[in-house]
Amino acid sequence: PYSIFLRFVHKSIPDVGFPISETHVAGAFWGLIGLWTATDFYGADILVTTLAIIYPAWMSYKAEAKGSYPEQWIAYWIIFAVMYIFEFFQFIIYYIPVFQTVKLLLFLWCMYPCPNNGAQFIYSTALKPGLQALDKWVSSHAPAPREFPKDD
Repeated sequence: PYSIFLRFVHKSIPDVGFPISETHVAGAFWGLIGLWTATDFYGADILVTTLAIIYPAWMSYKAEAKGSYPEQWIAYWIIFAVMYIFEFFQFIIYYIPVFQTVKLLLFLWCMYPCPNNGAQFIYSTALKPGLQALDKWVSSHAPAPREFPKDD
C-alpha cells in the first residue's frame, strides 16, 4: 500500500526542472509528519491514531480473509491496547516532551514487515510473560464453573 501511494504521488508531481524521486517524496512526507507530531500541533493525536490503525487494520483484514492469523498483528493489537491504556494517564504523558512522535515511531516499528519486528519483540519479551502470570493468577482465583439445570 505504501509503494502504491508513493507511485501515485510521484506521477502527480509536476515537472520542476530537476528530478524528484520517491525517496524525496517519502522524506518530505515523514518529515512533515514528524514535525507535526513533535510540535504537538492541532490534530497530532488524531493523525498518529489514524496512522496507527489504518495499515494494521487492513493487514489484519487481509490475514483474516486468508484464514491465517500472523503473530505480528495479534501482538500489534495487544501493544496498541496497552499503549492506549497507558495514554489514559494524562498526568504522565504531559511530562513526556515528544510523546506523539515517540508513539508514532513505536507503532511504525511494530508494523514494519520483517521477521523480528517491534510487535513480536515487545510482545515476546515484555507483554507475554506478564500476561501469562496474570492468566495463572486469574485462573487460580476463578470459581469453579457450575452447571445449571437444563430445562427439558
